[in-house]
Amino acid sequence: MTTSIQQGLLVPVDLALGVAAPVWRLGVGTTRVAARAAAPWLRLSLRPPGVPAHLQPGHWLTELALAGADRREELGGRAARRLDVVVPATAGVVLDRIDLTEVVVERVDLETVVTTVLDRLDLTAVVLERVDLQAVVTTVLDRLDLTAVVLQRVDLEAVVTTVLDRLDLTAVVLQRVDLEAVVTTVLDRLDLTAVVLQRVDLEAVVTTVLDRLDLTEIVLQRVDLQAVVTTVLDRLDLTEIVLQRVDLQAVVATVLSQTDLVAIAEEVIDAVDLPEIIRESTGSMASDTVRGARMQGISADEAVGRAVDRLLLRHTRRGAPVPDLPPVTVSEGAPRSHAPERTP
Repeated sequence: MTTSIQQGLLVPVDLALGVAAPVWRLGVGTTRVAARAAAPWLRLSLRPPGVPAHLQPGHWLTELALAGADRREELGGRAARRLDVVVPATAGVVLDRIDLTEVVVERVDLETVVTTVLDRLDLTAVVLERVDLQAVVTTVLDRLDLTAVVLQRVDLEAVVTTVLDRLDLTAVVLQRVDLEAVVTTVLDRLDLTAVVLQRVDLEAVVTTVLDRLDLTEIVLQRVDLQAVVTTVLDRLDLTEIVLQRVDLQAVVATVLSQTDLVAIAEEVIDAVDLPEIIRESTGSMASDTVRGARMQGISADEAVGRAVDRLLLRHTRRGAPVPDLPPVTVSEGAPRSHAPERTP
């Protein structure tokens, strides 16, 4: 509606301008021709020769021009003062009737304006010089729930990944973090035993460690086994422990069940040479016979000792020298055996 009215009002204006333009051009051309033709006569009339300068018409016109310039400046000042009063009131009325945003959006190339302004301005310097950044940041932080904004609008995973990719986190921690203070504070505030028992799969940890370590090799290389065994034996009453914790009856029964007692007895009998002893005992008790019998007894005792060692799994070396036996005196009438003397 408004556009059609405006177009209707513009038609007479366009018609008047269309008629006035040729007339104006004609008048301007005629005036220029007349001015060129009359210029010499005009200069002569304004500055006639032989007439004093203050009486020449050109001087009068110059004085009038200067007075007119002064008047023009005075009127311009008055007009400016009046415009300072009128224009704001008029602009307020005009702006109230005009949707200035729509006018700017329709008629102004905002992209060009912004581009031109940014090209001509050092925006960083302008902000640093003219903007109270602390007040801006404080106001923004007071009005915004920054945590919610970050959680909703920031890809924290991408941020953390980028930061960790660009930073040597180990070097940063070693240079800037008091690790001793951190560890001390954490240990003071935490019941580390409870945390480990609740949150650590100790069985998995021990299993993994034992799978990766050659525990036997570590013990053999790093542990003084002789000192360990000596210390344990010094602190323990091994006899008391065996009596309290070992079923000796079961042990003996197991050993006897696994031992061939008949073979042991036969070995003892073979070592004693019992038939020879019987034959020698039927004769008189001559000194050499008594000595042989004693030697046989020693042999029997050693055989029994070897059997017991085997039974108890001992590895003690036997074979100590046989002690010299004192000579035995017998009567001359006693019969002397002719059996050969046996040695162990």
